[in-house]
Amino acid sequence: MVRRPPDPGGVARQTDHMNAFAAAQIPAALRRLRRETDMFLATADSLSEDELRGPSKCEGWTRAHVVTHVARNADAFCNLVEWARTGVEKPGYTSPEARDAEIEDGATRPGAEIKADARAACERFAQAAKQLRTELVTEEVKIGSGPVPARGLLAVRMTEVLVHHDDLDTVWTLAEAGPDAQLDVLEEAVRRLRARDDVPAFSIRTLEEDEWTFGEGGPLVRGERAGVIAWITRNVTAGVSCDRELSNVSMF
Repeated sequence: MVRRPPDPGGVARQTDHMNAFAAAQIPAALRRLRRETDMFLATADSLSEDELRGPSKCEGWTRAHVVTHVARNADAFCNLVEWARTGVEKPGYTSPEARDAEIEDGATRPGAEIKADARAACERFAQAAKQLRTELVTEEVKIGSGPVPARGLLAVRMTEVLVHHDDLDTVWTLAEAGPDAQLDVLEEAVRRLRARDDVPAFSIRTLEEDEWTFGEGGPLVRGERAGVIAWITRNVTAGVSCDRELSNVSMF
C-alpha cells in the first residue's frame, strides 16, 4: 500500500504543553521554524533533476513529490492561520482528493519550478504565521489529524518540515535539526497520541531528559530526540531501545 503522509536544547525539561504556544512564544517558534525551513530548502535546491526524480523515503513518492507536498502544506497552513485570525472556517485543503492531485501534478514540473514554488510557498507561510502573535478570533482549527490549537500550527508545520526533510533521503539527518525544533516535533507527537484512544501504556524518556507517560506500567522507550522522532513518526527502531515489547504507536 502506498503510504501518504497526512497533513500531517540545552536545558533538560519535562514538557507537555500541547503546543498551545502563548503569543509571547511565537517569535522564538518562528525563528526555529525559519531555520529548519531554510535547511530543507537548501537541501531541495542541492538536488539535481535526476535526484528529484529519484525515490524518497515515502513509498510511492519521488523527492519531487515530497518537495511539492511541503509547498502545498505551507499554502494550506496559510488558510488555517486566516481561519484562526478571522473566525471564518477555511480548511487547509478543499478535499483529500484535491490535495493528492495537486501534489501529483506539481511533482511533474521542471525541477527549477518545483524549487522556486517551494521557496515562495514557505515564505508566504512565514509571513502569514506572524499573525499568530496577535489576538485570535478562533483558538482552535482542524487539520487532517483532528483539532489543533491555532498557535500549535507552528509545531505541526515543524513536524512536516523535519520529517519530510528526512524523507528526502539525503545526507541530512534528524540529528542535525535544532534541539528545540526536535522538542517541538516530539510535543506535537505527544499531542496527537494523547488525542487517540488506541495508544497502549508506555513512557518515553529521551537522553536529553524529556519525559512523557501514557497510562501506567507500560514499557519505557529510550533514545536521543532524533531517534525517538524517527521511531514515533516512521516506526524506525534503530535509534531507540525499549525494555519490553511494544506495539507500533506511530503518529502517522
